[in-house]
Amino acid sequence: VSNLRSKVSRFAIGTLAALFKAMKKQMDQEVEEISRVLLQKAGDTSEFIQKAADLSLGIMAQSVTPSRAMTALVANGVNHRNPLIRKCAAGHLLTVMEQIGAEKLLSGNRESTELLVQILVKVAQDCHQDTRCYGRKMLNMLMSHPKFDGYLKQNLPSHDLRDVMAAIKQKGTEDPASQASSAKSYQGSKSGSLTISLDSLSSGEGSTSDALNLSQPAARSFSLRSIEVMEQLKELNKMLMAKEFQIRIDGIALLTEHCKNNPQFVSSNIVQIFDTFTLRLQDSNKKVNQYALESVVSMIPVLKNGLNPVLFSVVTIVMDNLNSKNLGIYSAAVKVLDTMITYLDNLLLLQIFASRVRFITGRALQDITDRLAGLVTVAYPRKPQVAERHILPVLWYFLNNMIGNGVLPGKSGNVRTVVSKLAKSLHKQMGLKLEEYASNQPQHVIKLFQDLLDMDLQ
Repeated sequence: VSNLRSKVSRFAIGTLAALFKAMKKQMDQEVEEISRVLLQKAGDTSEFIQKAADLSLGIMAQSVTPSRAMTALVANGVNHRNPLIRKCAAGHLLTVMEQIGAEKLLSGNRESTELLVQILVKVAQDCHQDTRCYGRKMLNMLMSHPKFDGYLKQNLPSHDLRDVMAAIKQKGTEDPASQASSAKSYQGSKSGSLTISLDSLSSGEGSTSDALNLSQPAARSFSLRSIEVMEQLKELNKMLMAKEFQIRIDGIALLTEHCKNNPQFVSSNIVQIFDTFTLRLQDSNKKVNQYALESVVSMIPVLKNGLNPVLFSVVTIVMDNLNSKNLGIYSAAVKVLDTMITYLDNLLLLQIFASRVRFITGRALQDITDRLAGLVTVAYPRKPQVAERHILPVLWYFLNNMIGNGVLPGKSGNVRTVVSKLAKSLHKQMGLKLEEYASNQPQHVIKLFQDLLDMDLQ
């Protein structure tokens, strides 16, 4: 499967599909390793390799024991850095969950159910619109079952879960930001293709009805502008999705140039453009990855609030880069976050940062918590209740889960110092009100809270 010759690789992938189809549950023991390899191929630059891997995974999902397939897809796919791999894993995870059924999925112990819901919430908030759609469909499947109400009574739902549930109830499982009618229609087109929005076609003046009554010369001018915009989007998409890394770098440079010379063009098509561009923020080529991050730094002061429709997905990917072992990529990711804090709405950033704390580890967890402490001082005076609603669960999460001298189970690194900084920052804004809230927490949390407030930060 990993052979450098694409024909050999595709033939091997097809052979695995045939094995799954013939041997079915006898392949259970091999599922985890094979799914890992196939998912890696689902993110390949070759489109026919992607399709072959996706097809093989689909046969696997329908052939082996569903619980085995589910475990493998969660372990190897939904948390992967590559958005295409996450999309592929989420699609097949939906198939497997439909086989298992909500009844059985919600019949596990409290911890396993909570973990499953957390995973699905993360999928439902992914940067890729298809992945978000799959995540919402999976959550909707659980929400539709009576047992889910029991889960909500036993567990206080997170802000993320409440947000996703509200979106599903209000707008259904389809992504409201998506231009496509469904995830399937998106799959039918070329991955990452850019579509044109109505805003980019209009001149910015007059209504739609006015546009329909344009004189012939004006209509011709309108048509020419439309063609020009479509050509620009087509060229940009082609370069950003190119196989050669240098062309992808040139595509990033072209996008940066558009931001500088024609920010309205980028803002009007921000979702479509960034659905492709965000792939470069996690490019397998480190030079492309770093250059894409550095380009975001220059885009932020220009686009400012125009980034809001894609801000969550961009922040999520940038956070992933904070754990990169490549110093250049890490430094670029840090600069992106700091530039965001300088130019963008700090209250909005606080909400996004706070929502991701449970899903990040290592250096990323420390860096984000450190910046949350700074955001509190700016955001809290503006809207205290909103800030409290998002930041207090983060503080209680840390205090309830920290063990030893400041370690979170399953998450590398010591967070005691940054959590102390967060507690002090919040205490400075809330004063006795925070102490009153803390008094309702378990005794060990109260003690740890006081220790962190008394901690000397030097």
